[in-house]
Amino acid sequence: MAYNVNIMKNKEKITTKSLAQALGISHTTVSNAWNNPEKLSSELRERILQYAEVVGFKGPDKLARALRTGRSDTIGVIFNDSMSYVFIDPHDINLMRGIATQCEKQNKNLVLIPMRKHQQTEIAPFTTLVDGYILNATHNNEAVIQQTLARQIPLVTLDFRLPQYSSVSIDNAGAMQEMTRYLLGKGHRYFGIISFAASKNSQGMRDLSAPVAGDNLVMVTRVNACRDAFIAHHIAPETCWLYETRHDEEHGAEAAHALLAAHPEITALICLSDRFAIGAIQHCQRRNIAVPQQVAITGFDNLAIDTGGPGLTTIAQNAEKKGEIAVELLLQDGPLTHYELEHQLIIRESA
Repeated sequence: MAYNVNIMKNKEKITTKSLAQALGISHTTVSNAWNNPEKLSSELRERILQYAEVVGFKGPDKLARALRTGRSDTIGVIFNDSMSYVFIDPHDINLMRGIATQCEKQNKNLVLIPMRKHQQTEIAPFTTLVDGYILNATHNNEAVIQQTLARQIPLVTLDFRLPQYSSVSIDNAGAMQEMTRYLLGKGHRYFGIISFAASKNSQGMRDLSAPVAGDNLVMVTRVNACRDAFIAHHIAPETCWLYETRHDEEHGAEAAHALLAAHPEITALICLSDRFAIGAIQHCQRRNIAVPQQVAITGFDNLAIDTGGPGLTTIAQNAEKKGEIAVELLLQDGPLTHYELEHQLIIRESA
């Protein structure tokens, strides 16, 4: 097929408008070849793309299009931790797999916005052009989160609810009460809970004489659900202990050591993640503390991690599906939706 390539001799920048003029078609038709190919016949789109290749045009300027239309075809995921955490934590790996898979299906780009980095991170949500956010950051009093909410663009929360936005979660309170009732049924009466922080700077040990408060709604919901179950079964909450710490195996082991050393009467450690539970089991193995004969240990997430010992009793949730649904809710033009995923108590040898 012969083409008029006079446009190649023009030193001005090649644009969709100049392509349209050279091809004798509308600017919108040329734009649709990249942005809305379903609106063109395959023959017309192929003609446009072939001509663009001849003259060296690589496609429309996406930034210019975003500034013109207000849409970037990009989703932002905001999360509490460092960038590397997303590629280390098994739950977040599964979550991001679900988000990325759905973005590919919807032809959307993805940008990760970590909150734990340095002060410059605080401007990231505002210098990044996105069409909406998936909020996987649970400390919602953070200035970045509040400013993000103030942008009033589409947003979906994970594992907690904000009244004006759609969300995806499991029944965290129900899951933890189910786990606690199981342990109570096994005869346990003295408990320790290993948890991520209720608030940004909270850490260390405290009893549960008062309900837990903070802006990490996942943590607050789960721990207070355990506390409610203790009270319902006539367990004095001031005899049950909470340890807040960084979320990884090493800190899980440190928390188990602190709880069992200070309160040797504890016979069950309820961990708010499998990673914490793995660390707790490793501590018990090093100290020759039999699991579950001396101390029962439970987790949360069902990540199928090898404990090096007994199989882990845990709560199963589908993090990959959670990510897929979050993208669907973010992109849909529909009603406010709070989607509740199923969970399951998985009983193994650790408790």
